[in-house]
Amino acid sequence: MAVEYTKTISEVIEQLEVGNPLPNLVPENAWNDELTNSLADLSLEDLFQGQTVKDDTYAKAIKSGLFLWNDALDESHEISQTLANDTGSYWHGLMHRREPDYSNSKYWFGRVGDHPIFPSLRDSVLTLSNEIQNPSDTLSQIIMTIESQDNWDSFQFVDLCETAEKDPTSDTTEFLRQVQAEEIKLLLGYSYQNAI
Repeated sequence: MAVEYTKTISEVIEQLEVGNPLPNLVPENAWNDELTNSLADLSLEDLFQGQTVKDDTYAKAIKSGLFLWNDALDESHEISQTLANDTGSYWHGLMHRREPDYSNSKYWFGRVGDHPIFPSLRDSVLTLSNEIQNPSDTLSQIIMTIESQDNWDSFQFVDLCETAEKDPTSDTTEFLRQVQAEEIKLLLGYSYQNAI
């Protein structure tokens, strides 16, 4: 999904894509404290630079998502816990998954239901899986399971992240980090398109 963000949002995303392209599943602290502080200082008007914001909930979700990509979990959570729609619950669940608080994450994903980005996320995951050469048996099994399902299973992904936490250097963990990056990008795009 090609999204034309405002210059301010684009610059933050570019900085994250260069410096933190595959955020850890469970970050120890924010990737860039300076970026966290800069984001905290930005109002929605600053982020959207004159664009007419039609839905404040989705607009705030953008800020929550940018904090989350920067591994600033507390700042992301402060916003996502106030967002009363399925996308806000998605950001909230994603934050708790990375915290890690897996049962709380599943609670919030239960409130998400069948999110509109799930089909695109599943397609992206299948594309990523086709690019992997010589996957481990564990990763091969994960890919086969995802391929066999018609829909994206957010609960299963939480379980996979929990299992991967025990072996952060495996090819499975690297793959899950790629999936998580796609998930964040798709959810940012969806949030932005619904904000304006």
